[in-house]
Amino acid sequence: MGDWWENQWLRRHATAAPFGILATALLLAFYLEKWQWHGRSSWELATSQVDIGAVLYAAAAMLAERGVRLMFWALDQRRKWRAKWRAEAVAEGRAEGVAEGHAVGITEGRATGQAETQRRYDEWLARVSQEKGIPLDDLLPPEPDDC
Repeated sequence: MGDWWENQWLRRHATAAPFGILATALLLAFYLEKWQWHGRSSWELATSQVDIGAVLYAAAAMLAERGVRLMFWALDQRRKWRAKWRAEAVAEGRAEGVAEGHAVGITEGRATGQAETQRRYDEWLARVSQEKGIPLDDLLPPEPDDC
């Protein structure tokens, strides 16, 4: 989760514990009163439930924190497994392609495509040269000098 999450756990729990214990004690009292609130007697029942409320809140907080960590760990493992499987599938596909001679086809296709692109560029350059009345040699960059 990160260093901040690890280093701040005591502060988070110390800040949240009073509110969590209060909420747990009130829920227990509400439950014991059969989901009705009877004023002062319900408050007295809630105060008698603080000890068990603290234990229940601490258990729930621990389970929630560990559950969140477990969830992120599982998601990270899933990401690693998928990356591994994807890499294996790509390597297998490439091996099959090379075994079937597709690598040669890809190279030939790339060379054909480059030749076609060069031919279209040369035709376009010749057309621009005619339309603008500029000699073709002036449109082409100078040849590099041999060193």
